[in-house]
Amino acid sequence: MTRRRGFDEITPDPSRIGGVAEAPFVRLPDPSTLFSARAARLRVLAADHPMAAYLRFLAAIADAQAGAMAALPSPAPVPSAQLALRTEHAMPALSATELRGNPDFAATLAWLLDHVDLSEAPEAAREAAARVTDGFDLAADILEGAFPVDRVGECLFVAAAMQVHLARLATQLDAAAVRPAAEALCPVCGGAPVSSVVVGWTQASKARYCACSLCGTLWNHVRIKCTSCASTDGIAYYTIEGGQKSIGIETCSACHCYIKHMQQHEEPDLDPVADDVASYGLDLLAREENFRKSGVNPFFLT
Repeated sequence: MTRRRGFDEITPDPSRIGGVAEAPFVRLPDPSTLFSARAARLRVLAADHPMAAYLRFLAAIADAQAGAMAALPSPAPVPSAQLALRTEHAMPALSATELRGNPDFAATLAWLLDHVDLSEAPEAAREAAARVTDGFDLAADILEGAFPVDRVGECLFVAAAMQVHLARLATQLDAAAVRPAAEALCPVCGGAPVSSVVVGWTQASKARYCACSLCGTLWNHVRIKCTSCASTDGIAYYTIEGGQKSIGIETCSACHCYIKHMQQHEEPDLDPVADDVASYGLDLLAREENFRKSGVNPFFLT
């Protein structure tokens, strides 16, 4: 029988009040669930959705990404000296050099192109996949948030490979050693956020995180603060009347940007990438008010 302790034996622990004293700065992606969960979410969202065909197409890509995660050997880790140098200078832990000419990235892209099921994809998507070569040039553009208009279809497949490769590199990092980088940049890979989520984890209940559009890392961000310009003034939140209340937009009157804002603590199945695509009505709402999107979704450029 376990003895109950008396009040005079209990040491106060302020960190237990309301959850934890401080939410962890980053949460690295889980390779076992990142893409498989996204594929499942996309199929759920596709039901009775005006964009059902496209959401199912993205689900097929996410299936291939999950397959690549499981089938391919681990990529060569980034040298510790390089990681330390980048951390010292407040730079993202990973850089474009991890993609340029990297044989592991090339192998990932080739595997995806060989295994993605395009049987129900639009003809334009199949043609774009056939045009992809090594992907190195487009990878550099994508990391900078620059998507060549005439090669958007190719960018989709290259970005899918980038997500897999960078997520696998991210899982090799020590989360406790990751430090903030420049505003609006993922501290792990330097990618732009796709959306922000209010999480429901025990370690960070109702804390806000930005979700990286590329490596899948989540990094802690102040709740009422623009993810683009860091302003704390003129922040407002909107949802569609009669629509899904767990997804809205956060707008900033200082830079006139917006980003999707998801209440994942209320709806745990929300996916930062999948639900950003499916909630396109919010983008239309923001455009009507002349706000421009600060988040980047390589699968849905608006």
